Amino acid sequence: MRILPIQSYPRNYQPQKLANTNQSRFMSNQLSSDVFVRNNNVNNNSTINFGNINKTAISCIKDIPLEDKLASIFDVFKRGDVITIGKDFKETQTALKNSLDNLDHVIKRVFYIEDNKIEGNLVFYKNATGETEVLNTNNFDLFLSSCNGQDALKPNSSAYLVDDDILYIGDMGIKIKPFPDDNLSFARHKFSKVYDFTQVSQDIIKRQNTKELTSLVRDVNVENHPLTFADVGGQKTAIEELKKGVLFPIQYPEAFADEKVNHGIILTGPPGTGKTLLAEALANESNANFIKLNGSELKSKWLGESEKNLRDLFGAAADNQPTIVVFDEFDSVAKKRDSVDHHSAEFVNQFLSIMTDLENRRDEVYVIATTNKIGMLDDAIVRSGRFGKYIEVGPPDLEGARQILDIHTAKKPLDDSVDKDLLASEMYKIKATGADIARLVADARSNAFERTGIFEKMGNGTFKKSDLDDLKITNEDFNKAINTFVSANSVKERKKIGYK
Repeated sequence: MRILPIQSYPRNYQPQKLANTNQSRFMSNQLSSDVFVRNNNVNNNSTINFGNINKTAISCIKDIPLEDKLASIFDVFKRGDVITIGKDFKETQTALKNSLDNLDHVIKRVFYIEDNKIEGNLVFYKNATGETEVLNTNNFDLFLSSCNGQDALKPNSSAYLVDDDILYIGDMGIKIKPFPDDNLSFARHKFSKVYDFTQVSQDIIKRQNTKELTSLVRDVNVENHPLTFADVGGQKTAIEELKKGVLFPIQYPEAFADEKVNHGIILTGPPGTGKTLLAEALANESNANFIKLNGSELKSKWLGESEKNLRDLFGAAADNQPTIVVFDEFDSVAKKRDSVDHHSAEFVNQFLSIMTDLENRRDEVYVIATTNKIGMLDDAIVRSGRFGKYIEVGPPDLEGARQILDIHTAKKPLDDSVDKDLLASEMYKIKATGADIARLVADARSNAFERTGIFEKMGNGTFKKSDLDDLKITNEDFNKAINTFVSANSVKERKKIGYK
């Protein structure tokens, strides 16, 4: 053990308060835990006298006023912290537990100051706006004296605190100060105990936030009804397959008790054919929680983070089952494993393990993967038991094109001359997908705005809602939209590579 050398101090050293808080903070970094300031008027040749030094360090700590100890902790006080003061920590802990309904946050740290003179206990915390409050966890009143007078603080109630307030508990008065008279940071660990639950609290907060977010089935405005199969046109075969594979097992589990149900379904087909819409409609039809994310959203530059994201996701899905999880662009994360991309291989292995667990536990968690590059998926992903069902979602047939057109023009002001059968036939001929048809209807409406001068009125600030009363979308508007679409999507002949 290292023994510090005995220094020679003048006989009449006196503890001296530093001039101000900033000076106190600076000096605390220069001095040891026993802070004394030399009196320059004393002869430096004086010798030390041990006759008056009869207090131990512990007794010196006890002599620090409670209000200074409290102010010292206020200096490091944060949202999520709780300060407790009492004779016995267990009694203070019990009193706080009985008043937890008054706290509006997860406790991250607990500071405890033991004081044998206090009758009862005190609890301080920061509220949502960062203000300090005192919570009365006693079975008697506290009293708070401020510039506005004195108020009684009833049991299980709280009050805001500001500087210079005086809090009375029994006969003891405690002045609320932003800082102690002297810098006590060096001794804070001696007069208070700290119980740090920050990491545990963060994990609890993350789990709860994840659970709440994933339990949001959908965000539906009052004016709009949830998307159902009736709103997805041109995919009759795919809808029937989804009903048999997911909807009926969720609605009638007793009928599938002895049957091995596929928990993974792959929807494959060109972009814009309605794969994601089908999955969302399936969630609404089955009243299941709906989680949708792009495969690339699970990727991370940190090794192992993607696997953790995946475990957290499916943990939340299992907590809120029945749940339908949709992975768009699934081929971006579940591509074939090789010896080069170790990160993707680890992700695929983790995903395979999770899918196997879903099957073994018979959880009501169904994974819908969408891709237009099914050949890129890892072989183990697509085998039976993981993703044993494949549903082709292609461009709509003529009947489907008419159905989709009806869906997207239901609330549009069409001119009486518009023949929707002929219009659907034109869209079918150009192999328009469901997304294409929705775009063509929107473009036709935009053409009507242009033709009737509505955009011009919007530009010069004279537009009124009544200008839409006589708006009609005509065949001319649709033909212009179709011609533009065909022109934009036509394949131009490539120039040959070479020299002239």
